[in-house]
Amino acid sequence: MFNLFKKKEEPFKRWVRFYSIHPGVSEINPWISASKLKRKWRKDAHIRQAKYEESRCPAKKWFKMFGTYNDYRMKGGAEREIDPDSISGLFSHAVTCPAIAQVMDTGWVMVAPADILLKFDKGNPSFGWLSQMNFNTSDDYVKSHVAEQTEGMRDLLAPWKGETLPSVIKLEMPWRVMAHPDVLFMQMPIPYYDEPRFTVPTGIVDPAFSYEINLQLFWHQLPRGEEDSEVVLVKAGTPLVQWVPLDRKTFDMKNWNVIQEDANEEDIANNAIMDYNRFQHFAETTTLKERIELNRNVVSLNKNKERFN
Repeated sequence: MFNLFKKKEEPFKRWVRFYSIHPGVSEINPWISASKLKRKWRKDAHIRQAKYEESRCPAKKWFKMFGTYNDYRMKGGAEREIDPDSISGLFSHAVTCPAIAQVMDTGWVMVAPADILLKFDKGNPSFGWLSQMNFNTSDDYVKSHVAEQTEGMRDLLAPWKGETLPSVIKLEMPWRVMAHPDVLFMQMPIPYYDEPRFTVPTGIVDPAFSYEINLQLFWHQLPRGEEDSEVVLVKAGTPLVQWVPLDRKTFDMKNWNVIQEDANEEDIANNAIMDYNRFQHFAETTTLKERIELNRNVVSLNKNKERFN
């Protein structure tokens, strides 16, 4: 018999558990949802976007478009090339890019659980440290990897940040991790975040065989010029690293069928539809969500997918 009162099943969710073996850390300095991490440049861009008169008054935007676009994009005026400086009158910024937004907003960010003072002396490949905390682990909160362990690769992590300390700062975290058997994590530096002092290495974390969390910092803020020493404070709560969850099957290359070939007639036809879709609306009069949905609909029309389903 059909049961009208049958409880609706909850959608399946994979789970992740971060737990601290030292009391208080999970309450005071927990992991942060990546989407809630504040970036000044992102906030400033959204503020500028909100202040644009054209965001509140479509008619003003339309008038500005007449003064910005060439004859190919809008009829009615003398044919001319687009002046890049005049386009600044219409809001355009990478903050609206869906690819950038998604990588910034996916996963979780681990923060420093306690203050650390670090001291670097000119010509010394190592460092000194000071902290009031030693967590409930068998090791010190701060340790190091000797220079030989990262020879040849440490200067490749972030060469634009300048010289890298030969020794690597290793933080023995109070955190442990458990996760659904299908879950791995991509560890990476926090994308588009203003932290010039250090870089964390990118790698894959597998909770199935290791629950401890140790973090390596490749350090860049070193004594320069006439300074003999540099002392730096890494405050508790400082964002350190981002973890992005991934499906374990993604990393088994036997699960992939990769085809490289020239475009066929179906691809060419779909590309023509996408070209039409790109210009059927002015980008300035549609939202990012609307444009993504329109593109998704066009991509779904490509019948080549049926070859692999």
